[in-house]
Amino acid sequence: MSETVAARVTVERVGGRVRLTDLSGGTYLRAQPLGVRGDTARVALLGTYALLLAGDDLRMEITVGPGVWLELVEPSGMVAYDARGGAASWRADLNVADGACLVWRGAPFVVSSGADITRNTRVRLSGSGRALVHETLVLGRSYEASGGPLRSVTRADVDGRPLLVEDLDLRDPLLSAAPGVMGGNRVQSSTLLLGARPERSVGVRETLLHGPGALARAVAEHAHEADAQVADSWERWRAGFADPVGYEGVPEDVFA
Repeated sequence: MSETVAARVTVERVGGRVRLTDLSGGTYLRAQPLGVRGDTARVALLGTYALLLAGDDLRMEITVGPGVWLELVEPSGMVAYDARGGAASWRADLNVADGACLVWRGAPFVVSSGADITRNTRVRLSGSGRALVHETLVLGRSYEASGGPLRSVTRADVDGRPLLVEDLDLRDPLLSAAPGVMGGNRVQSSTLLLGARPERSVGVRETLLHGPGALARAVAEHAHEADAQVADSWERWRAGFADPVGYEGVPEDVFA
């Protein structure tokens, strides 16, 4: 089997203008530019074929240069299929430079019954860099009672110092169903604000991190229900800490 190639997106200033300097397609994903406006850019992440199957190792590397705002768009969700005794993995490495901002509202990630998935999300922030990331994990397709096994690991650092380290291990059905984990629900929806800290949390679903960051999380039986419970957090944090208006500058639309 040939080595997996990571999809890469790099956006940075070149000669005083923002350019998408690397849009390398990977084994499982390709990046489609949606446009550049001032110091902002938008890129869509598109699957190259049915994902994820046994043996798949999806990787992506996202780099946002100093003073640039990047939004990642997922037009459709992803399904991890029954691995039939095999396993698959998904990894995102997100690098956000000083003064930069990354916004990524991920589409639902559905883990079918029998899929054996390990997810790794690594966020590295420098200086005043910020990231606003949303993920929805769904255990089982619509006709399945549950899904997995799934392990999802998230780590965020600011200038090399840990901000958030989380290991969500749902491989044991009894433990994943326990109160305080999934509590018998199929869906977990999370919004992460990294690199900036609200003055206070609003409601029981928001938690302020010890450093510059916050987490909003909800569990429910259906994806739209869980997403709705953290929708206010996403909108407030996007408006307050990840608004593209300050980056847009001159209103010109170009493709890089």
